[in-house]
Amino acid sequence: MTAFSELVAATESDLATTLGGFREEGRRIYATSSFQTQSVPLLHLLSQHAGVSVVLIDTGYLFPETYDFAHDLQGRLGFDLKQVRSTRTYAEQCTSSGALLHTRDVDACCRLNKVEPMESLLRPGDVWISGIRADQTATRASKPRLETDDRGILRYHPMLKWTARDIYQYLREHGLPKHPLESAGYLSIGCLPCTRKWDGSDARSARWEGSSKTECGLHTNTP
Repeated sequence: MTAFSELVAATESDLATTLGGFREEGRRIYATSSFQTQSVPLLHLLSQHAGVSVVLIDTGYLFPETYDFAHDLQGRLGFDLKQVRSTRTYAEQCTSSGALLHTRDVDACCRLNKVEPMESLLRPGDVWISGIRADQTATRASKPRLETDDRGILRYHPMLKWTARDIYQYLREHGLPKHPLESAGYLSIGCLPCTRKWDGSDARSARWEGSSKTECGLHTNTP
């Protein structure tokens, strides 16, 4: 068995055991997804387990291709898809001068459109699964496999040990699709106003250009 095969087998076993335990405890189980290429292996693995709702955080600023990709994957894999979004309208998110919030304060925009909708969805005892990997950012590398946040939400990170290379090998072996914008040069895809094409450096440097920001706040204590 290759190192990659062992990684996949270990992840499958961990998911089966951990999700089974969560179900026995009667917990609600949610998995957030950015619906990028790197999201696909976890979605494929989770689709083999009942009782997991996949959450699309609809900021209203996602690329049209991302919405299409999410619904295409739902049709292909058959997972339960739930969309959440801010209760604040675009007009209510404008600054006092009338500018859209993301042009003046990206942290506040991420909090309103990503963090707060998830906070509204989740309640203590719920499980929140994400596909973050240790090779993506220093913040993510410091995360444990399981943790409980200050609201009592169980955070489960089954893909921490995977690398970008593992992601693409899994896609090839299972005949799974890539996000349609990847072929156009987008490797880290978030909201349209804050995403640019990859320039050959770190993939996440294509997000929030002109700032030191590397996280939207979903996987940190502050955005």
